[in-house]
This record gives sequence, C-alpha cells and structure tokens, in this order.
Amino acid sequence: MLKVLITLPNSIAGALIMKGFRQGFKSNGCFVMEKDLRELSVEDIKRFKPDIIIGYDYGFLFCDNEELKDFILKNKDNYKLIHYFADEPKGKYACVNKPHLYEEFKKLNLLSFMWDKNFVKDLPNCHYLPLAVNSKAYRLNDDIENAPIYEISFVGRPLTEKRQKILAALIKKFGRKVNIFSYEKHFLQSLDDMKEKQFLSEKELDIYKSAYKGFLTTENDLAKVYANSLVNINITLQGKSGLNYRVFEVLASRGFLLTDDMEDISRNFIVSKELETYKNVDDLLDKTEFYLKNPEIAQKIATIGYADVLKSHSYTARVRKIIELIKKENSD
Repeated sequence: MLKVLITLPNSIAGALIMKGFRQGFKSNGCFVMEKDLRELSVEDIKRFKPDIIIGYDYGFLFCDNEELKDFILKNKDNYKLIHYFADEPKGKYACVNKPHLYEEFKKLNLLSFMWDKNFVKDLPNCHYLPLAVNSKAYRLNDDIENAPIYEISFVGRPLTEKRQKILAALIKKFGRKVNIFSYEKHFLQSLDDMKEKQFLSEKELDIYKSAYKGFLTTENDLAKVYANSLVNINITLQGKSGLNYRVFEVLASRGFLLTDDMEDISRNFIVSKELETYKNVDDLLDKTEFYLKNPEIAQKIATIGYADVLKSHSYTARVRKIIELIKKENSD
C-alpha cells in the first residue's frame, strides 16, 4: 500500500484541489496523511515515511521552514516528489512574489503535472493532467427547495480588468438579476476599480453593490448556489487552453454553466450538450438572455453535464494516471 503525504497550500482553491487528490489517492487504495504546509514538520515526515509527497504548484519550496525544505531535498531519493500545477508556472499566483522558484524548480527536475496543456513544455518531466472534482463533496446534504433562486451567479474574485468588464456588461444588461459571491475585501476592491475605470455609472454602481451576496465557505454552500442558479458564469483568468476548477465544481453541483470558450473544453466536454460556452462579451450576453428565457434547456444541459463529470472527471481517475506513470518510471 502506497503511503501518500498531501501538503495543503495557503490557498482556498489550491486546498480544495489537494483535498480532491486526497480522495483520489484513498480511492486507489493508498494510505494518506494530509497536512497544512505551514504546520508540517520534519518529524511528521520521519514518522509517516511516505512513498509520495505531493504539493500544489511549487509546494514545499514555498514554505518558510528552511529545515523542512532542506530535509525534503536531502532525502528526495526516499520518496517520489510530485507537484500539481493549476497556476501558470511563471505567473504571480504560482510564485507569489518569489519568481526565483521557477528556475529553482526546473533544476530539481521533479515529477509534475499541469492543468493546462500549453504550459507542459515550460517544466522538465511535466505531464498534462486536467483538473477534476470530488463530486461527493458537492452532493447537497440540505433540502434546497427552500433555498433562494438566483438568476445569474458569478463566484470568484471580481478582480482584473477582464472580469470587471464582463461583470459591468452583465450589470448594464441584466441589472439586479446578477449575483456575486466573493471575499468582501475583493468585492470592495472591485467596487473601487469600477469607479476609477468608469465601467459603471453612479446608478449602475448602486445596482452592482446590491449584487454582492457574501462569501461561500463550504462545498455545500457552493453547491446550493450553483444548483439554484439559472445561469452560472465562469470567467477564466489563467492559462491558454486549460479549464479552471469552477468548470468541474459547477457541473458536479448539477448547475448550468456558461463559461468562456477554452481549447480544452472540446477535449473534455460536448458544448451545448453538457455545458455552454461564449466567445466574447456580446455572445455571453446573448446566451445568458436565451437561457434565462429557456431554463428547461439549461437544466437539461446541467443534468447531462453532471453525469459526464461523475463518469469521466473524478480525482480517482486522475490519480490512477499518476500511479501508472510512477510505476512506469520505476520499471524503466
């Protein structure tokens, strides 16, 4: 039985992804220990004696515990070090003010997996592995019939000009039908940005303020919103072709998804049958209006998308590919 140490990053999205891998390794018969990277110690590793240590993005290289980092590197022949990237390897989300990590990581030649096919070539010994979802985590355990119904929902940081222009366009066309869920500080920052960039008039800014519905803390909270939204909007920030985590968690919640058209969509899903895509802002507005008027079509798409996620996009299947690759490397 393989013993796997999952290290959790200081990132909500990253932690959700690593918890998904935890479930995937367990489903593949592995014995798993999960530990926040900020709390992990040398003694933890000595006691557990893992066969695999897996981290998010640059993983242990990002920790401030030099003793821990040195120990992992000095003993790296005793276990397999694996890194899963769901952020651009040279980007600010992966490096977080430590751009030297990219060159440092390349020199180590560690096994890594990339959510976006276009970045695989940026790192040695890197392989394409799209994101997935632990559908059980998004299985609704509350009665949702009495939950509020949202017409248009956006979950995520309402930051960057790309997202703010799209959100402004939605407010202008659909007004109070738009609902935004994010950290309060991120929403307030977006409000300041909207004012400064003059994306919205004073009247529209008041409507934008009313769109804020708070922060969703658990997968069950997320699932209730996704399942009860007529249209869930996704706006991808990173990558060139890859699908972000939102795609999988909306579908796992039986929600209807309208997401930007990325190359990997057609590799993994059937557009207009399992989810819907938009090519630009005008296309987004037109399709949002269409599905608001035809919720039965949206719900049919959501149901088929949910079935496909269960069948083809589990962490169990993704981890199986990781284990198969490790076995192949060990036998070569």
